[in-house]
Amino acid sequence: MGTIGRTIAALAAVAGASAWPLAELAFAADAAVTGGEESKSMTLQDVRVRLNRESGEAYNACRFSALSKDYFLRFSRDPSAKPGKDEIEIDASWSVAAPDEASDLAVLMIRHFRDFMGRRMAVVLDEKRAASLRNRIVFSESGGGIAGVADSFTISVKPGLVTVRGADAAGLRDGIVRLVDMMGFREAPILKLGQLVCRPRLPLRLGAVPRGGSWREAIFLGYNAVLHGGGDLYALSDSKAIPELAVRQAPGLAMQNALNGAELRRYGLKAYGQIGIRRKFPKDDPVFLAHPDIRGALTWTADGEYVLCTEHPLVKQYLRESIQTIFRADPKLDGLFLIVGGESFYHCFMRPFGVEKGHTNCGRCEKLGADTAVANLLNLLAGAARQINPKAEIIAWPYSAEHVWSADRAQSGMISKMGKGTGLFTEMEKDEYVAKPDGVNKHLWDYSIDMTGPGDRAKQQIAACRKAGIPIFLKSEPEIGYEAPRLPHIPCMDRWADRAEALASCGADGAWVFPSFRPNYGTSAAEIFKFFWWNDALPKDELLLKLAGRIGGAKAAPHIRRAWRLVSEAIDWSPELPPYYTGPYYLGPAHPMCADLSAKLPDVFYGHYLYMAELKDADGLAKRPTFLTSARGDAAVFGKFYRKMDSLLTQAAQEMDACAAGVNGRHKLMFDAEMNAVKWFHFTARTHANFYESCMIRDRLGVLAEKAQKTPDELAEAKRLWTRWRAVLLDERDNTRLALPVVEGDMRLDCYFGGDHTFPHAADMIRAKLLLLRGEIEEYLPALAGKIGIDVQASAPGAGRGLD
Repeated sequence: MGTIGRTIAALAAVAGASAWPLAELAFAADAAVTGGEESKSMTLQDVRVRLNRESGEAYNACRFSALSKDYFLRFSRDPSAKPGKDEIEIDASWSVAAPDEASDLAVLMIRHFRDFMGRRMAVVLDEKRAASLRNRIVFSESGGGIAGVADSFTISVKPGLVTVRGADAAGLRDGIVRLVDMMGFREAPILKLGQLVCRPRLPLRLGAVPRGGSWREAIFLGYNAVLHGGGDLYALSDSKAIPELAVRQAPGLAMQNALNGAELRRYGLKAYGQIGIRRKFPKDDPVFLAHPDIRGALTWTADGEYVLCTEHPLVKQYLRESIQTIFRADPKLDGLFLIVGGESFYHCFMRPFGVEKGHTNCGRCEKLGADTAVANLLNLLAGAARQINPKAEIIAWPYSAEHVWSADRAQSGMISKMGKGTGLFTEMEKDEYVAKPDGVNKHLWDYSIDMTGPGDRAKQQIAACRKAGIPIFLKSEPEIGYEAPRLPHIPCMDRWADRAEALASCGADGAWVFPSFRPNYGTSAAEIFKFFWWNDALPKDELLLKLAGRIGGAKAAPHIRRAWRLVSEAIDWSPELPPYYTGPYYLGPAHPMCADLSAKLPDVFYGHYLYMAELKDADGLAKRPTFLTSARGDAAVFGKFYRKMDSLLTQAAQEMDACAAGVNGRHKLMFDAEMNAVKWFHFTARTHANFYESCMIRDRLGVLAEKAQKTPDELAEAKRLWTRWRAVLLDERDNTRLALPVVEGDMRLDCYFGGDHTFPHAADMIRAKLLLLRGEIEEYLPALAGKIGIDVQASAPGAGRGLD
């Protein structure tokens, strides 16, 4: 077993407690060994294993983990609910009737339905087959829905008889999901008389299993496909075409993926795996000594590493056999997808050194051009896959291709050359711009919920795929965007509802809703999509009010609904997507104010960015500042925007506070999960606004402090600014104090558990920040006032007062 095989084995040992599936751990292992010495890679490996273990232990101890581990725990029964004139109540006198010769899927789903009824609706249902019995819920895998429409179903409710009939087994599955939701919203085993005929608006609805949950949770979140079965292609391969690559193989990994996927097939779930070949080769690698002609492009730097040329016959053979390794192990695998834009699955046009975009330093591929070379790669892989599974798909994800090799931002040239068995996967919003007041033009360089519908690039790609006759699938995060990536979810439910509707109506063949850089926590934002993906979707406002009532109860519902609307409006005032995991948008109230630029911040504000794979300090990792010391962009304009966000999110938090005391015990878990997200976003926006204002005041007072002679107007200005600065820092102190118990009670907010990065615990950062604020308010500000020459005792309420 090679280095990557040993690394995967070590990571897999803690996979049960991990946030990530095994296939993604394979990518983590790949990253861990990239670039060289085993002693260094083992350091990264050890850190990743430790963090996965600690994260799993902390999450298991977190009360909110119940919501992702058991979907049914979001439901409860209202003991006071009574059926109306047009309703019937299901009680213990009822029974369920399974289809004759029921499939494994039908048996499984009926078992889950009975579990839901027993645990959440307090009704124990026996299973009987007698057709003459009254008070029956009858399930059927045929005769319902719309003929020829997969997954469609019919639910009929009559006195003494409820029938759930699918057009097929998957239709029955989704009909049972709907039946659970009907009772869940009613908060009682009460159904309205009548009939529903439902068909999906999207054929493929791919999601992620929530953290700690099972395939059942993915089904009840509304998905019919999942990510499963991928990894590093070198590790998965058993090809002997290039013997020197055997050291990168992890024998049995493809078969293990297949075995791990057996259960998902019982649920009728489709499965797609992501594959990559991130690891490259030094110039003198044994693979090139043995086969010099397969050396492809030199990447990144003059002394960088090389890729294998995907146009060389031997490499083609290796790739073909490697793909067939995966499909021989799992012939039922529905497809694979690969990033062919700016990272992951390297080819000769990805990051070549010393050439302009659209060109390469590989002579063989340069003659073809980027569109042809990349399309050839995809067609090769699709042909190999379809020799095993004639319906298999190879899905290209051109993430960042427009910046790296593509001549047009929609990759229409590549799409026009893609053949049978290929498809495209793309983002809704990446690299679009949102125009805002005061000349702000927000660049959505990565995942965002600011733009809910498909941008111009995605629309062009949809049109190009329609013309080429290949499928296209659109990506959305299920819970967050980079407006606030430390939250378990951004509680802007109006925007998530609009995103769900846009996915269903944009003309795509499917929606892929999965988190790219953190677990799925199974929050309200994760389940909102399914309610808009069927032909009978309720109007947004009606649906969101019903969902708010299910979360907090009838009295709390209007407050929760208003809070969601206010959070959604606050996103309008988000001026930018800041850099990854840095600054107040990510650290929130743990971010220091940096009032005294000459003061060195303690180590607690420095963290490890694991994806950079740097190895320098005693832990074997490089520590970098997690904080900003100055405002970004046009500080005055951005500061105004963040203050508007602060105002709207303060109102949202007030709405949650107004109803919190009246929320009863059966709603408390879901309500508290929602309130924590609103509150933390509120704390974050206030810190962001205070930080920007503090930086502007600090910088102006710094200029005035250096002036030997100051005019009366300048002294008056300094006094006014100093007084305001102290008020801002006092406000931030209060904001930070209020945030501390929230983060201590919810590990999902803690930046220590970052995944591809890890910082000190947020609570430790907050405590250190409070000490810094004490010094800044009690010592630094008075000293600065003396240096400027202003008397602040009379003008600053509480000036000179000790801070507890």
